[in-house]
Amino acid sequence: MERYIQSVFFFIFLFSLFGFIQWYVVRSYLRWLRKITTRLLYKRYKRVGIGALVAANIIFLLRFPSTELGVYEYSWFQALVIYPGGIFFGAIVLAFSILLILNSGSWLFQKTRRLGEYYMNRRPEHIHSTQPDGGQMNTIAAEAEKLHATSDDELGSALTKKSGFISRRQFLTTTGSAVMTAPVLFTIGASAATSHDYQVIRKKLYYPDLPSGLNGLRIVQLSDIHSGIYMTERQIHDIFHLVNEQHPDLIMMTGDFVDNSISEIPSLANALPDLKSEYGVFGCLGNHDHYASASAVTSALRQRKIRVLSNDHQTIPVNGESLTIIGVDDLISGSTDTERLERAVINTPENNFRILLSHRPDMFDAARTHDIDLTLAGHTHGGQIGFNLMGLPVYPINLFQKYPKGLFRAGSQNLYVNVGIGMVGVPVRTVRPELTVIELTNESAGPISQA
Repeated sequence: MERYIQSVFFFIFLFSLFGFIQWYVVRSYLRWLRKITTRLLYKRYKRVGIGALVAANIIFLLRFPSTELGVYEYSWFQALVIYPGGIFFGAIVLAFSILLILNSGSWLFQKTRRLGEYYMNRRPEHIHSTQPDGGQMNTIAAEAEKLHATSDDELGSALTKKSGFISRRQFLTTTGSAVMTAPVLFTIGASAATSHDYQVIRKKLYYPDLPSGLNGLRIVQLSDIHSGIYMTERQIHDIFHLVNEQHPDLIMMTGDFVDNSISEIPSLANALPDLKSEYGVFGCLGNHDHYASASAVTSALRQRKIRVLSNDHQTIPVNGESLTIIGVDDLISGSTDTERLERAVINTPENNFRILLSHRPDMFDAARTHDIDLTLAGHTHGGQIGFNLMGLPVYPINLFQKYPKGLFRAGSQNLYVNVGIGMVGVPVRTVRPELTVIELTNESAGPISQA
């Protein structure tokens, strides 16, 4: 019951926030229309815009019951509802962000200009020099009458022809059209470009004291599948086949198996038997698994022979050596990183090579105090949005995460943060989804991966 109450409050907050964002965008749209069109065209475009907004909201809202009903799996529903609704959501949020920046900048500019004019007008020499005499007053009145008799369009057209510059209306039309269309085009393009363009990242990690039986051990890491509206059963089957093509000795899955609902579990569970590895499949839960149901997700995974480690560990034999795999539950369970990890490492063999599975990469700080050789994590999605701009990396996630993506080193200990294979929120990824192939080696002549 508590989980359902939390879900209700979450959706109330989500829809209220999204409603405010839409109001802000629509208000800006109508103000722009009023400045560039006649009154008749304004009314016509307003009706069309409001109608399109209502239709888009209906499509967006249809996504939510589709999860419980299971119809999101159908390709026609994906094409007509899921992706259009997600693109609408992403485009509105992006438009809001752009408008907020532009409007804030415009407001700040006007305030600064008025403040400057105020102080200029208070200067004595300015006051005396700008007082018109009677003749000047008559001239000013005559000019004002002329301007009043001339429409804004005629005046703007005359000034444009005389100066060679575009008119204010033309400028507003061009810039406004760009602000309104750019978010939609970007969202559509980013959705089509890389959302399911899976990449295989290969890392060879050097450990000088690695037991000989573990030399060459191949680990494939999967994270953040998010089975749900943007990850159907067919797509999960494709991903698991790609995993098998890497010929893994071990498969490690670092949380967020499903997106938000129990109804998303069967699509994942039906595909799990596809996974093949020499020494088994291990996993830990993520925050979205708790949003759905930690117990239901864990039960479904274990029924498919996935060894879920929740603040626990398991030692397995590998080529005559012992390998200890440790798994911690997600932070949502209520205890600190240190407490959960201390519970997980109790009675672990001291001399074994240790691998930690943690959904959140921040666990690496605690792992370093427990001599854990390799930590595997996910959660960040690499920000999901990020790119290289003329060779300069622009990844907003770097501002919020200590370990945003990729490989990190601390002495002989390593952390790898997988950017995930699925999506959350909107069907947009400019950070390509990945699965990671990690090979352990004790051969110093081999290549050593860098962070």
